[in-house]
Amino acid sequence: MRRIVPLLILALLIGAAWWAYPLLQPLLRYGTLPRNLERPLTVLLLGVAPEYKYYHQRAAENFRGLSDVNLLVRFDPNTKRIVVLSIPRDVYVRIPGYGWYIINHANKFGGPELAKQVVSDLTGVEIDAYLAVSVEAIRNGVDALGGVTVCVEKPMKYKDTAAKLDIDLEPGCQHLSGAQAEGYLRFRHDALGDIGRIQRQQNFFHALKQQILSPGGLLHIPQAIASVEQNIRTDLTREQIASLMGFAMQQPQLVSLLMPGQFGQGWEVDRAQLKMLVERYFSDTSATAKATLEDLRGREAVVLYAAPQEAAAIEMRGRLRELGLRVLLREVQSVPPRSEVLANGASELAEALGIALGLPWRISGEAALYTDLTVRIGADFAPNGQSQ
Repeated sequence: MRRIVPLLILALLIGAAWWAYPLLQPLLRYGTLPRNLERPLTVLLLGVAPEYKYYHQRAAENFRGLSDVNLLVRFDPNTKRIVVLSIPRDVYVRIPGYGWYIINHANKFGGPELAKQVVSDLTGVEIDAYLAVSVEAIRNGVDALGGVTVCVEKPMKYKDTAAKLDIDLEPGCQHLSGAQAEGYLRFRHDALGDIGRIQRQQNFFHALKQQILSPGGLLHIPQAIASVEQNIRTDLTREQIASLMGFAMQQPQLVSLLMPGQFGQGWEVDRAQLKMLVERYFSDTSATAKATLEDLRGREAVVLYAAPQEAAAIEMRGRLRELGLRVLLREVQSVPPRSEVLANGASELAEALGIALGLPWRISGEAALYTDLTVRIGADFAPNGQSQ
């Protein structure tokens, strides 16, 4: 018995060393350990498309391609949340020295520093640092995590030989590999184009958070970090990286937003709505008042449901009308992953409606376009309006 205890301790130490070993190279490179995030930190995250020097031949990665993903991210220790504002690639902006282009050209013309300037001019938010990520990070990171479970909302089929992208996904909740996750995130060949892709990205972020915080996900974090380290370029300092690592360990709330606007010449930004979102989610002095049921009256809500939930959707329409909302029913191709209330920014309205319906609520750009509130009817919706 006396011999068994030291052997068990030794086995545990070996297991811990094996688990942490993949983190050794990044830790040595950045020379830092987790610490507290003392003040909000705003980072521009760029998903950089690959470049080609010959037909079907990838050029060496220099992180200076078109930024097809543009995320303004605020890490806020005061509210203990991470706010992600997705900026569509087709927003027209004035790029200093080049004129009017869609925003994804800023990185190509002047790298992340010019992209930071352009996004800051658009939003009025001061940006502390950038993080550029190549497409390989998706495959490598997801595979290192052991895959991620995502609810695919419709069939997705597309093949791009040059980009070596072969997307073939069927609707339904499923466990995606790294290559499948890349296809899900990059697909935009439907009526909503880049806006639909952004909404899928936000759905993926939510699923990825759930995956990472699971026991299995936590065990794979070191391998995931090590696997994507070579696919990332950043000007974050060692101290900032350490602070973000420490903040992530506190399991902050995730708030995802879509740049408000409408289809037109590209994605035309609603400047008034953008100003409201920035003041609410990217300001040190923001405060949100509670909403009452009276505040819901006259608002518009869209109920999303699949054919098997039609009866539940009709019931929900009746309940929403009783609360004074104007209601539209919209059928989707597959059953939503869960029953919930969504809003692209108005947290107080989403909370008030969620409480009234007995449903969870969250802020997400996955909400239906051009409406105040979205109610999803998932397979977990019970006849009395309560989620199971």
